[in-house]
Amino acid sequence: MGVISHRVKGGRGYLMVDNRASGGKLEEYATMTCGHCNTIVVLRGDRKRPRGYCKKCHAYICDNTACVLNCTPILKAVALAQKYPGLPVLTRGYQGQLLCDPKYFQEGKIF
Repeated sequence: MGVISHRVKGGRGYLMVDNRASGGKLEEYATMTCGHCNTIVVLRGDRKRPRGYCKKCHAYICDNTACVLNCTPILKAVALAQKYPGLPVLTRGYQGQLLCDPKYFQEGKIF
């Protein structure tokens, strides 16, 4: 199986899965990056419900519950990690929940 992934500007990307050598088919999908947790999301054409969008940070988000409920932009988390080196702002629990106090994300605008 051959997989080629390419990320373009603005969190958009491209995924190509080539299974032709094993009798499968060539599949191509657009992708996006979640603005909250930085997860790559494959944009399948057969999806019925709308994609998540955060009106606070103006970014597309994945279906992870923590990303849907709280605005925790990855760029802000990186800035907080630089400001507070011992704080686990870049790590998340198994369900995507923050492992640090969310009050840090409520601080004044960092970016």
